[in-house]
Amino acid sequence: MQLNERVKRFLIVGSSAAIVNFALMIIFVEALFFNTYVLKNIANAISIEVSVFYNFLLSRIWTWGDAPKRQGKGLVSQFVSFNLAALTGILVRILIFAALERIDVFYLLNLTIGIGLAALVDFVLYDKLIFRRAFDGK
Repeated sequence: MQLNERVKRFLIVGSSAAIVNFALMIIFVEALFFNTYVLKNIANAISIEVSVFYNFLLSRIWTWGDAPKRQGKGLVSQFVSFNLAALTGILVRILIFAALERIDVFYLLNLTIGIGLAALVDFVLYDKLIFRRAFDGK
């Protein structure tokens, strides 16, 4: 698969994962009244992990569908590795969210800023560490 096609797929999957993240945050804050500083940060952490799981599934099947498929313990290991690679972005998102929440940045704008910054790092980590493929020059 050409790099530009993979980047397009990454952006589509990441955008849909962001929608999952946003939807969960809206449910937590608006419907379940997670509206204090602590509860919003808990909702943010839960929403992130659910969206990471969703992202992993779609990334494995579609974005890096040409990567070797791990099964059983290898699949669990790959998922754990995916989470660890995402941890950098997750930590950035959590820290940015907490800081921007302190200065009352609207929580959905806050999410957008964190997601954008984390995406810059995620593609390289996923491509080079998690879904390693034989180099094909593309």
